[in-house]
Amino acid sequence: MSLITEMAFHGQWDALLEVLRQSPERVNEASEGKGYAPLHQAAWHGASLSVIGELLSLGADTRRVTLKKQQTAQQIAIEKNPERGDLAYILAPRPLSLSRLIRRLVVEEPALFGVYDGNRIICDRLIEMFSLDVAEPSATQLPDRLAAAVQALTGLLPDARQEQAFKVGEHFDFRTSAAFWQERFIPALQRILQRPDAMFLGDPWAVVADLFDPVPDQWGLRGDLFLWLEMRHSLSHTALPATTEALAGIVQGAYAAITGTKLVARQDTWVPHLAHGGMSSGMMSGEFWCRRAIPMLQQRLAWLRESWRFPA
Repeated sequence: MSLITEMAFHGQWDALLEVLRQSPERVNEASEGKGYAPLHQAAWHGASLSVIGELLSLGADTRRVTLKKQQTAQQIAIEKNPERGDLAYILAPRPLSLSRLIRRLVVEEPALFGVYDGNRIICDRLIEMFSLDVAEPSATQLPDRLAAAVQALTGLLPDARQEQAFKVGEHFDFRTSAAFWQERFIPALQRILQRPDAMFLGDPWAVVADLFDPVPDQWGLRGDLFLWLEMRHSLSHTALPATTEALAGIVQGAYAAITGTKLVARQDTWVPHLAHGGMSSGMMSGEFWCRRAIPMLQQRLAWLRESWRFPA
């Protein structure tokens, strides 16, 4: 048993984190017998969200499974600590969306963009385009996917020395170029993708849309799923608020904007463009949003913020 796995086995989190801060490449080091990495042990012990949050920030892999039972850390937490809904949420293996990857790049490399930069306008459109991304990007697929998206938005061909000019109002002329995306933007994204902590959802680049993943296991009426997805898309630029009360106001505002109706617990709403067939098609349940969805999102916000309070 290595020093890393031994400290994790005994739940010695302060000492373990001190070592991993100096050697983050060892964060997924696993025991020889059962294949338990520190994150598995943290789930087994029911460690605090702050401990688990720092493990994730160091690159702990939520998708890694143990050797014998082939369990993820989330599955271990659910088995050993079924009352800890916070662990089940924080440890959920989530796919890495291009939208989140791009948001992180914007935060970490602000020098990529200038003042009144046309490239930044296109970048924001890419964040929205990939807000419901279902295909996790690989290092090999990333260039083609991004190049296709940029071409769809601008008409710029990949690997071509082209520029595109566009106006936003009478006195605002913007430009974007194929060279920027091919030579600067895509390589910068690839560098983040190749880092051990690429999956980590950090405070600076987290938005309200991130709270909508994973989706609930139960819905009110048939239209609630489609409203959930549209709300997730529409809030892909909305920064996480400081309080759960403010979050409730944001979701209520999005509900009213999309449905055209104020959210009331005992009132169901029909939205034609969210009707996709079947019984209760296009119907939104006010009860579901008031009693289940918004409290769930508020709880997730509190858990997420707690996971960012790393131990001293």
